[in-house]
Amino acid sequence: MNRTDFDEFVQRQHTKQQKEKELDPKKKLRDWLEHLGSLYSQIKKFMKSYLDSGDAKIEFRKIQLNEEFIGLYDADQLVLTIGRSVVTFTPIGTMLIGLKGRVDVQGARGQARLSLVNKQVNSAHQLIRVTVSVAGEAKKKSSSPDEIKEIEWTWKIFTAPPQMKFIDLTQEAFFDMILSIADA
Repeated sequence: MNRTDFDEFVQRQHTKQQKEKELDPKKKLRDWLEHLGSLYSQIKKFMKSYLDSGDAKIEFRKIQLNEEFIGLYDADQLVLTIGRSVVTFTPIGTMLIGLKGRVDVQGARGQARLSLVNKQVNSAHQLIRVTVSVAGEAKKKSSSPDEIKEIEWTWKIFTAPPQMKFIDLTQEAFFDMILSIADA
């Protein structure tokens, strides 16, 4: 065995240890609920002038979610009322492939989806990575410039198929989303 083999062994052990930490269900739940709270704070900021004037109101309802590895827990559903239009923001969960969380947004005319995703991701195809190896050949280290060391999670609007893009959640994009699904 040479030094490179041992270095790779140490790195694999470190990676396994990191993954085990990530799978802590209590920590995953705490992180998810914090991210959900930050989304709701962002919505309140977007709607501040309308909330202050009384043209809109926000209320929260407790809902129960049940996810594999986390179990049963309570989360807040945000209900945004603008005049007669009601838009609900319902958390779906955190145990999703490629995403750290999802919230479904429902209005009288349709629905939208908010996803907690890597800030650098702009389309669904970026969430998929295919690696091919040949038995007996040494593994080559990837030197891809877009390889991500640490993920910065952010809320984005996830568009419907076939395009399936992630749009940054700005105030303008948020208002466009509400207009597209609310009873206008």
